[in-house]
Amino acid sequence: MFDSSVVIPRDARIRAVTPENLRLILTGTYSGTNAGLYRPLTTFSYLVNYAVFGNADRAAGYHWVNVTLHAANVSLVYLLGLLIFGASGRALAMAALWAAHPLLTESVTNIVGRADLLAAFGVLAGLLCYLRSISTNGRARVAWLAGVMAAQAVGLFSKENAAILPGLMLLYDLTWRDRARQRKPWMAYAALAPAFAVFCVARIALQLHMRVSNTDNPLVSVGFWTGRLTAVKVIGKYLWLFVWPAHLSPDYSYRAVPSFGWNPLQWEDAKALIALAVCAIGAWVAIRCYRGRKPLFFFLGFFFVALLPASNLVVLIGSIMAERFVYLPSIGLAGGSIAALYEVSRRVSARKRVLAWTGWIALGLACLACAARTYARNFDWLDEASLWTSAVLASPESAKAHYNLGTVLAGVPGQLPQAIAAFEAALRIDPDDAEAHDNLGKALSAVPERLPEAIAQFRAAVRIDPGLAAAHSNLGAALEQLPGQLPDAIGELETALRLDPDLAEAHSNLGKALAQLPGRLPDAIAQFEAALRIDPNIAMLHANLGAALYQTPGRLPDAIGEFQTALRIDPDLALVHNNLGIALAQSGRLPDAVAEFQAALRIDPGNAQAHANLEKALSQLRGGEAGPAPDR
Repeated sequence: MFDSSVVIPRDARIRAVTPENLRLILTGTYSGTNAGLYRPLTTFSYLVNYAVFGNADRAAGYHWVNVTLHAANVSLVYLLGLLIFGASGRALAMAALWAAHPLLTESVTNIVGRADLLAAFGVLAGLLCYLRSISTNGRARVAWLAGVMAAQAVGLFSKENAAILPGLMLLYDLTWRDRARQRKPWMAYAALAPAFAVFCVARIALQLHMRVSNTDNPLVSVGFWTGRLTAVKVIGKYLWLFVWPAHLSPDYSYRAVPSFGWNPLQWEDAKALIALAVCAIGAWVAIRCYRGRKPLFFFLGFFFVALLPASNLVVLIGSIMAERFVYLPSIGLAGGSIAALYEVSRRVSARKRVLAWTGWIALGLACLACAARTYARNFDWLDEASLWTSAVLASPESAKAHYNLGTVLAGVPGQLPQAIAAFEAALRIDPDDAEAHDNLGKALSAVPERLPEAIAQFRAAVRIDPGLAAAHSNLGAALEQLPGQLPDAIGELETALRLDPDLAEAHSNLGKALAQLPGRLPDAIAQFEAALRIDPNIAMLHANLGAALYQTPGRLPDAIGEFQTALRIDPDLALVHNNLGIALAQSGRLPDAVAEFQAALRIDPGNAQAHANLEKALSQLRGGEAGPAPDR
């Protein structure tokens, strides 16, 4: 579900371990998308799941790998805590708080969050190898530096944010200068160079460029300082979600985070200024802690260094905000929380020992609360409907959340009114979303009396985006249903096919329109066949082709074959059972025709035409007449 439904089932490269697939993964973009991303190691991990473990498109195996990777990262966080704190209790507390925090749910539960898991593994492993290399010499040191090199490669080829490893190494060196004194400090940083060099060469060879849309990251359409202050507000939201993760969402795109409006009296603008003040106070606290409370300084620095690539402060990235972006930075928040709690408890005198224990008990309760919230959050990820329902509740001003909820509900029987309401909510937030207009039109067209409203939505979609082939196709299909509009319908459908010759739905709709014109039945059949070459697994395409063949002299056996193929794909189509019965009756196979009419009535007991055709077939068995031509 979610992005995983695009990345996993649609990537042909992960379906078999072959030299060609390995080559395509190494020399192609992330999961074949055009988002300017290069993450071959993440794609290799999907290949292992799909082909080696045999999980194919069954989600459970992918989830087990994600949970295993998260468990490995928790272990690395514990080891990092041991090295920074020098005490197992604080290290365990930090790992526990981080491991169960609900803010991490998207990275672990969402299958494509694996990129974040692998990148974090590379960064944590590389940092730990670097810390070990500081205290060793000779071959042992060379081995640890080799580990730094390998870990950087693992992280960088999994996700781009692993590029922060040298920044974290430098942060450690600045924090503990005495520990970092070594004969050749440049060797550790030089060990990172090969991975960066290969990564940059690969991106240049593939001519990859980050593509940022206004929908996913509205900061691309605002001024520099407005964008940066909005980015600071996003940092404030991350900090608040770490403290109070009650409302979590998979989407924070257009209007979920309003841009800074330079009006401090408005609450949304005040949030940005509060976040700026909190960041400034955090920097001041870190500086004050530099000499005497180094763990607190280090972990505060860890948060900001790890978040910097995804913060939109330096460069604009593909999204304005996402919970997966703080999978790694939240280690700094967890470590900083434990360091601060330790400093507070350490200052409590012996006469107030109860207060010291109270802090640690509160931490334990916080960990339990995080685990409970994480458990509950996973129920939001059960299916698309539950996910986008929770997203609308958490981000009521996100146009994409309403749009995605509408898309899901449109495919659920009985939920069409709710789908229409969701699309209308999306368009209230973003009235220039052509796809939302198109989908609202499709939903409205399913209500016969609202066809004029549907046509208005389709026209709005093609006005906003004249290159949206699906909207032209849907407009043509809607116009076809109005008297006297058949020429305009055919014009829209032909426009759709000029824009996208591989749009099966447009071929099908054009076929249905041409079938209504005298002498154009061969052209209609050609359109249905073209649609089936593109997608042979759509039952109604076979049914429509069968109806056209039925009207063509000498093609009755072919028509029967198409109806039967349609029912093999979807045996619950009452209309097709009825049409197949008519064709079988026409060919003299009356007992089989009776069986098909009866099947149609089992599915749709109120189907008057099937009742009439059944009576005619039974009458013909006694010398009566056959029924009418099949419906499309």
